[in-house]
Amino acid sequence: MRITVKDIAKIAGVTQPTVSKALNNEPGVSEETRIRILNIAKELNYVPNLAAKRLVTRQSNCIGLIWPRTEGLFYYHLCRAIQLEVANRGLTFLISVANPAVAVHTFNEHFVDRILFWESSGWVPDMSFMKEMEAFQGELLLMGGASLEGAHRIEIDRKKGIYKAMRHLAELGHRKVTFIGRASDKLSGYMQGMVEFRMEHHPDYLIQREGKEFPAKAVEEMLSRPAEDRPTALILDSQGVLFQMLKWFRKYRISIPDDMSLIVYDDVPEMQELLDVPLTVVGPGITRLASSAIEILAGELGPKGGPEQPQGPSRANIIIEPDLVIRESSRPVRS
Repeated sequence: MRITVKDIAKIAGVTQPTVSKALNNEPGVSEETRIRILNIAKELNYVPNLAAKRLVTRQSNCIGLIWPRTEGLFYYHLCRAIQLEVANRGLTFLISVANPAVAVHTFNEHFVDRILFWESSGWVPDMSFMKEMEAFQGELLLMGGASLEGAHRIEIDRKKGIYKAMRHLAELGHRKVTFIGRASDKLSGYMQGMVEFRMEHHPDYLIQREGKEFPAKAVEEMLSRPAEDRPTALILDSQGVLFQMLKWFRKYRISIPDDMSLIVYDDVPEMQELLDVPLTVVGPGITRLASSAIEILAGELGPKGGPEQPQGPSRANIIIEPDLVIRESSRPVRS
């Protein structure tokens, strides 16, 4: 049988409003009475009726996560880290992998008062999403690069991350560096590094992929050249490209870093099991991303988002710079 506030009030010899105040740590109850009520609730294994509380307060202390991307180890680990940050603050957590408009509609029905939404730059909200947002009365935080008027924002400086990788390779003496990835901020970082560090320019050193299609033909042409005509280092724009490249490394017997240095964007534990040497990576710290997001939504970070790139009087706008973690897959170029 479910224990109710009425049951606790009867045993404690107090009114139901007194029990509610004690359980919710509200004023108007003596400390002695509060402790007695809390002890009774604990002995009876009382579980508060959150649904009823939400109906009364129209609040849930719940963070809703809109996660349209279900593929990729980075997103998996970031989602886990966010969940841990939420739990550490005693908040509840809902996740939706549905269409963003459908997700917001569901969160509105459950009185979710804070929403975290991952979406890349260039995202344009449709009318259905904006209509649902009109009914949403809480805080919205966008991560990944997207922006929306009135929302908090955490942006990742991916261009700076790949630029750091290029600088590291330049310091190791590399001048022939290939980038494999999409046209994006990461590619801009590669191009900036090519110019600033006076890398050798060759049309085949840039291998772009369109959508989810892997540029197998261009990769094979690059790796099938004589060793002296191949690049001395590779930068891959994601773990997904790394997984694809592994079979080509095996086919052409490319040893990392003996034949080529390698740097990959993203840092997830599973990637370190794929090569014989620890992998040099660049990317945002997952724990830092998660803690920054929940600090904003939990109201722990000031309205200007702390010292990192504040913008506006009441909305956080943080730019997180990726970290370069140097391990053994990058080394000085052979003379």
